[in-house]
Amino acid sequence: MTPGSSGAAWDRAAAREMLERQAWDVVVVGGGVTGAGVARDAALRGLSVALVEAGDWGGGTSSRTTKFAHGGLRYLEHLDLDLVRTALAERAVLLSIAPHLVRPVPFLIPAIRGNLPLWKMRAGLALYDVLAAGARLGRHRILDAGRARAHEPLLSAEGLEGAGLYGDCLIRDARLVIETVADARRPGAVAASRLAVRDLERWDQGWLGEVEDRLDGSRFTLRGTVWVNATGPWSDRLRRLAAPGSSPILEPTKGIHVVVANASLPIRGPTALPAADGRLVFAVPEGDWTYVGTTDTRDHGDVDDLTAPESDVEYLIAVLRSALEMDLDVGDVAGAWAGWRPLVRSGEDDPGAIPRDEAIEETAPGFLTVSGGKLTTYRRMAEETVDRVRELLGGRAVRCVTDRRPLVPLPPEVMVPPRGAQPLAVARVRGLFGPDAGSVFAEWAADPKSAEPLADGFPWSAAEVRRASVEMIETLEDLIDRRLSALPGGEPMEYEGLVRAARVTAGVLGWDSRREDLEVGRFRDPGGLTPSEGRRHISPS
Repeated sequence: MTPGSSGAAWDRAAAREMLERQAWDVVVVGGGVTGAGVARDAALRGLSVALVEAGDWGGGTSSRTTKFAHGGLRYLEHLDLDLVRTALAERAVLLSIAPHLVRPVPFLIPAIRGNLPLWKMRAGLALYDVLAAGARLGRHRILDAGRARAHEPLLSAEGLEGAGLYGDCLIRDARLVIETVADARRPGAVAASRLAVRDLERWDQGWLGEVEDRLDGSRFTLRGTVWVNATGPWSDRLRRLAAPGSSPILEPTKGIHVVVANASLPIRGPTALPAADGRLVFAVPEGDWTYVGTTDTRDHGDVDDLTAPESDVEYLIAVLRSALEMDLDVGDVAGAWAGWRPLVRSGEDDPGAIPRDEAIEETAPGFLTVSGGKLTTYRRMAEETVDRVRELLGGRAVRCVTDRRPLVPLPPEVMVPPRGAQPLAVARVRGLFGPDAGSVFAEWAADPKSAEPLADGFPWSAAEVRRASVEMIETLEDLIDRRLSALPGGEPMEYEGLVRAARVTAGVLGWDSRREDLEVGRFRDPGGLTPSEGRRHISPS
């Protein structure tokens, strides 16, 4: 099996060998959603494509979002109408090409006197419907205060004028990245993770990159005619290698989310909560947990720091206490995650007012940097970037097909789940793997024990873990947070479930018992937290 073929196994060793041996039309650096989208689009337009990522696929910003495919209701306040219109159109594309990853749901937004009055909310939702046009998910509805509290009894009655119900989507953000990389490989892109670009120099046919393999410390040269820097919050670091002395293009802001058990926050559906400073904070139930976010702060810290400052956690808890009739405190927070938005510098004082538009810059001849944007618009950003790449290569125009090609192709034969399979488990597997869920169902049918949850508090089965383990993982965190779509740093996991998942993964990847123990320990104690703190990922302010 070649590295770019569409088989189940992602052969990293073979991919690395090919990356070193061949020269490429385009080298994409960054395996988040934007870089994955660029690689997929370029490969589907017939270019030879290399894709390298310093960490895990989607391990940075792309798996640390609020998990929405949406137009961005709050951007209407800043009159970013083109952004909202484009995002709503791309939401419709995602529903078409990845329906298993994108779930339309009703969102509730309360109207609060003195904060978000009813007239303003009504006008915003009407405009949202207009901008969605043919991609609208039904018309919004306006509820009076009584019906709003009947719909969501946790809403505080103080200042409540009513609420709006409107349609938007939740998305499995990490799975979107994984499957975009997988579909880039089908037409021949070669992709490998844990490869970091350490240096760049001009070459008579493009650029040469010195690449470090972060698994063994070895280095090799990667050759490409056009390079695309899609490293998100880390873009300025790579830009300085191509153009020493260049001024920063980014103004990253940090957003955090906290996770609370449903028993402590039994909210019924996704709900926007107006904060005192004008932000909208969302509370979203997900399985046994509810996650809440996000903040938007100029941290001016290290973009490698993915912990949540305690002050931001306290801010979110304060929003919950104000908007809901719930007596919550920081002690109710089971976990947290943080991510950095790669926003383009704008001069705005308010971080929330920094435009979310993308920018495609030719940093140096044959070296493009793509930054900004948002998760929902990643495919459009990738299309525009590949248009620029083809111009630089001097090739004829080739039409983009990523707006109509399914992210996961239908198999020749669709496998149905075996009789007696639990409906929730079937829905979860289909949500994770889409049309490719048949391999899990086939294992369930052959071995019913492979369909059982690995442990109490760990819902995934051995068959699901085996299926996810082939997607170029290196750690237990890669498997659970991004392949199986747990909330990153959020869901506390039972020890027995982790041990059994590591054992199943070891059978696929050849880990020995020492490596199994190491992975379980790292997962339970990231960054030196004590075991009693679990995976809270909260740092002192």
